[in-house]
Amino acid sequence: MPEVPASPEQVHATELADRISGLVPYGSIIEHCTIRGVVALTFDDGPYKYTNDVLDLLDEHNATATFFVNGHNWVDEIDDQSTPWPATLRRMVRSGHQVGSHGWSHVDMMNTDSQSRNHQIRRLESALLSILGEYPTYFRPPYASCEPECLAELEGMGYHVVNFDLDTKDYEHNQPDTVRTAQNIFADALDSGTPRSSFLVLSHDVHKTTAKSLVPFMLQKIRHRRYKAVTVGECLGDAPENWYRVS
Repeated sequence: MPEVPASPEQVHATELADRISGLVPYGSIIEHCTIRGVVALTFDDGPYKYTNDVLDLLDEHNATATFFVNGHNWVDEIDDQSTPWPATLRRMVRSGHQVGSHGWSHVDMMNTDSQSRNHQIRRLESALLSILGEYPTYFRPPYASCEPECLAELEGMGYHVVNFDLDTKDYEHNQPDTVRTAQNIFADALDSGTPRSSFLVLSHDVHKTTAKSLVPFMLQKIRHRRYKAVTVGECLGDAPENWYRVS
């Protein structure tokens, strides 16, 4: 008898099983890099008016980073072609940075129901698919909040859930007279490390002081301490072709 073609649902299930069998875990919160000697800078809550300044600095230092973006948070909807955000997102990918999901509107995933969580994920997928032709396999939960029910749902949707092990607290110290505290948090961590250390760093590209003061400080410190600035995928040993999917 002729072989019956697999349905789209069967193909999706097979592809999802293949992804889940990889080295980067699903169904648990990732907080640490597995590659040593690297610093994975991550930026949450954008894109915003300071994001391109951050991208300029990363270009100057030949560094890559990960941007966990929202669809509608500090700005208009990111798939609105009359705004600068589609071009900013395409620049991220073109420059070798990683785009991850932070949900559509920065909702606490543990303070809502399953239907709302699904909307937060799928609405952003649709927006990024229209802009980039693909959408992420990595998710950063707003407020670092995602417990077993949330994790199970994200696993079912094929997402790695990523938090951090170095919080710069830039959201608390986002004024010119307080940003030094965020800089010190970062510097103290790197100064206490060894050549085999690695760091997964939380910061936010929506704050002017982060873009103008903290990011250049971090990049200079990374160079001085002989670390390499990389994406989350790189710090987990995950090939770039695994960072996104199209269906």
